[in-house]
Amino acid sequence: MLYLLLIFFPLSMACSVFLLRRLPRIAIGLSIGTLIIEVLLAVQVRVDDPVRVLGVTFLLSPLNQIFLFLFLGIGIATLAMALILPHGENFSAIGLLTIGQTVAILVMQDSFVTALVLVAIGLTTVLGIVDLPAGAGVLVSRQTLATALKYLVLMVIAGILLYIAYVLTDIFRPGELPGRISPARFILALLAAGFALRMALAPFHSWLVDLVSYAGSLAAILIIALPAPASLLVFLLTLQSFPTLLFEGGQALNVLRIGAAVSAVLSSALALTAGTLRQRIAYLIAGNCGIIFYGFASLSLAGLSGAILGVINLALAVTTVLMSLALLDNPDRAQATDRSDLFWRHPVAGAGLLGGGMALIGWLPLPGGTSYLLALQAAAANHWLELLTLLVAMALAALTLAQLAVQYLFGPSAAPMVAEPSLLGEIELDRPPPSRQLREPIGAVAIITVLLAVMVAIGIFPNLVLPTIEATVRSLAALGFS
Repeated sequence: MLYLLLIFFPLSMACSVFLLRRLPRIAIGLSIGTLIIEVLLAVQVRVDDPVRVLGVTFLLSPLNQIFLFLFLGIGIATLAMALILPHGENFSAIGLLTIGQTVAILVMQDSFVTALVLVAIGLTTVLGIVDLPAGAGVLVSRQTLATALKYLVLMVIAGILLYIAYVLTDIFRPGELPGRISPARFILALLAAGFALRMALAPFHSWLVDLVSYAGSLAAILIIALPAPASLLVFLLTLQSFPTLLFEGGQALNVLRIGAAVSAVLSSALALTAGTLRQRIAYLIAGNCGIIFYGFASLSLAGLSGAILGVINLALAVTTVLMSLALLDNPDRAQATDRSDLFWRHPVAGAGLLGGGMALIGWLPLPGGTSYLLALQAAAANHWLELLTLLVAMALAALTLAQLAVQYLFGPSAAPMVAEPSLLGEIELDRPPPSRQLREPIGAVAIITVLLAVMVAIGIFPNLVLPTIEATVRSLAALGFS
């Protein structure tokens, strides 16, 4: 059966890749081949053809098909980048496990099972944080261990909150106890807290800042660009499975919208005052997640459509930005924070960092621009204060990116070193050879260029995905869309 093969084929291949971890190029090549076969299998799966196996319904909707190809493409690009840049010894095996579990979330239509799979992804990806390259002569740093422990604890807590919420929805009977306070608000609070932890909404954002600052960039892609968007698809599945929560929730949905908007403002303000390049990028990601969550909480056609498009933009932008950071940090890890002329020295990596940042702050013609316009439309339909809050968050994020570009990318080039006069009896051969600027690897340049091209194409032609997104949103009959 194709559904089971889509899930278990990368999981089983991860075991084989783990045995070849001492041969990294072979392991990565085998992993890339596995994902290419996954793409071929995904093409053969019939859309909207549900299958029930062992009490679990498997279904690939047109929207989930878009995300399936998106996640597989990101996985192939990340593994291909691992052929060029340093990575952990078990990176290939962890990547296949993560992608296999993400595919399971996309095709399973059971909220209880997907909540457990989200916890399993947290247990898998935490290994990527502490993973060291083969033959590394150092131990995992204290900051990295603290980051892994914080991420693990918070993801387990998020999974527990979601699972409790789903258990309560299973035993919840609307109107069974008239005159009593409805538990729908409490259930929505549990769901909001669980998804806020996974999406790094303020004040639950600290794990994201530490992850971007101390973990490897390629490992961070597997943790941010795959599970976070998949968790929002689980949120959409929850709305489809338990529509009574929307009618019984009352003012709880207003609180969710306001909280998401305030989170976006707070994250953007923290990005403006952050001390390092990586921290600013992390806060920009958290601010983007806040606006995406606002779109989901608005429960309108424009808001939900913009949020789903924003999830696609988030996955592509995070992959581009983190790959660019990894390329800037190679081979000298300190140069990305010590220099101000990174764009002139590394134009493709600098363009990837700038283009991904523009996507995160919602600039056109990138898909983030269309997503933000739809979020603003939803906010204008709710209240002018919500619209103003989102505009403030976007303005702070734009100011952060402009400050980042001036401070790190487009600063004056370093003055060339003046040769010291020769000492008495010194000849030219006695001097050390002058250091040469290393060129950007061709493969890395190609990957970043393709990612930027894909984002620009979706931004210029949003109708490539928007009709499918709007059709999915309209299928939520409980929300009353027509």
